[in-house]
Amino acid sequence: MDLVDVHVGRPVTRGGLSLFPIWSGTAVTSPGYAVHAAEVSVAERPDTPSVAELEVTNSGSKPALVLEGELLEGGWQHRVATQSALVAANAQVVLPVRCVEQGRWGNGGGGHARRGRHAPVVVRAAEGQGAVWERVSRYEDRHGGTDTHSLLAATDRVEQAAAALVAGLSPLPFQTGVLIGIGGQPVSLEVFDSPRTLAQVWGGLVHAAAVDAVSAAPVATPGRRARRFAAQVATVAVAPEPGAGLGASGRARSPYVVLSVLVWRGRAVHIVAINPRHELVAT
Repeated sequence: MDLVDVHVGRPVTRGGLSLFPIWSGTAVTSPGYAVHAAEVSVAERPDTPSVAELEVTNSGSKPALVLEGELLEGGWQHRVATQSALVAANAQVVLPVRCVEQGRWGNGGGGHARRGRHAPVVVRAAEGQGAVWERVSRYEDRHGGTDTHSLLAATDRVEQAAAALVAGLSPLPFQTGVLIGIGGQPVSLEVFDSPRTLAQVWGGLVHAAAVDAVSAAPVATPGRRARRFAAQVATVAVAPEPGAGLGASGRARSPYVVLSVLVWRGRAVHIVAINPRHELVAT
């Protein structure tokens, strides 16, 4: 299956942040799932809460999408989803997550709120829970410490600057993805199966990128580097892995790309590619 059939457009650059529009040759108009469905609830595992797992329940009448990189706020600790999942109608799945708030285990309750926020790529690229906490501490070092070592609290301190960096930006007609460059180099690419999905998650994606870009060197990412990165994404072989919910999951890795994909109904619903050589990710 040709999972990556994309065209990279001309970027918008603000400071050290460059956003390249992506169009996909396999896009659909009506994806057949809900993105921010009110019928979806996220909670700790009921019998034995686990740092690495949350329970997602969809009481709605259509499948619901939870995205890799999505921040799930509250519960016993704030978490970030490490895998995209489609939860069937009237179904429940166990979602793999990592904790982005080291100091609050057990001191909380209730469910996890989905506010459309996404974790910065620095955190998403971390391998293992310890590495996530170490990278959260970088934001505390940069922006000020927090009582519970919370990624959300630390990044809230640059909220205004990040929001100003991407103010007024929106997807172009039929755009299905975005390639993000920071400080002159491509750092990530995300592509969806529908322009409708990108439009719904746009704010969270670009705001997360702006959190890192506010302190980056004000250098534009050249188009040739963006296109080269997109071409490298298309060459990696995807290996299947256990998924959560509907569809099939896969991952791939090369010296130039770390890729994950969720496939459903013969199409790639969500593709995430991270550049492991970018200075934000590699250090």
